[in-house]
Amino acid sequence: MTSPPPMRALEQPAPHRLIRGFLGEDMVERLLAHAAARRDDFEVTTIGAEGRVDPNIRVSRVLRDLGPLREELDARFRAVMDEAVATLRLSPFVSTRLELELVAHGDGAFYGRHIDTRTGANDAATERVLTAVHYFHALPKGFDGGELRLHSFRPVDQGGRFVDIEPERDLLLLFPSWAPHEVRPIRCPSGAFMDSRFAINCWFRRARGK
Repeated sequence: MTSPPPMRALEQPAPHRLIRGFLGEDMVERLLAHAAARRDDFEVTTIGAEGRVDPNIRVSRVLRDLGPLREELDARFRAVMDEAVATLRLSPFVSTRLELELVAHGDGAFYGRHIDTRTGANDAATERVLTAVHYFHALPKGFDGGELRLHSFRPVDQGGRFVDIEPERDLLLLFPSWAPHEVRPIRCPSGAFMDSRFAINCWFRRARGK
């Protein structure tokens, strides 16, 4: 029997790394408490360098002020960078800074297919290289859906493939920032803010041309 030809690179989903139990239950509860305390400070998420709101492409809410948790989160994310770069076979780089945000996806939220390397003019001196997403939610879980779908560069109708990652509580997902991906629609029957699918988005940035 003849073996099928190997899948071509453009048809493969992007490489990724999963770390379960990444922050531990204490930090997850502290993140939930921070989200609850700052509920009114979450803003509608935007897309593009001009920061426009487009509910046909992205629906969620974001908080960029992580308060007293910022320093500890920064250290925890930095601690896994070198291992992730090696596992994903990325070229080693020096991270100039981490870009962190807390995102809430409630009922009907989603984010269509996109890549993370396109950012605004204020970030012209640096670029995103590695994306990390940490998932957390209250118990009992009040939503379903919300998988992160990692795509191949080739569309499905042209032979491309994808892989869906379930947003498990205290799961860290890492992948190259150039990888096409999307957030699948969320269903949250209660509509309650604290039943949302929460995530910390982290981007490791390097100086352009380095």
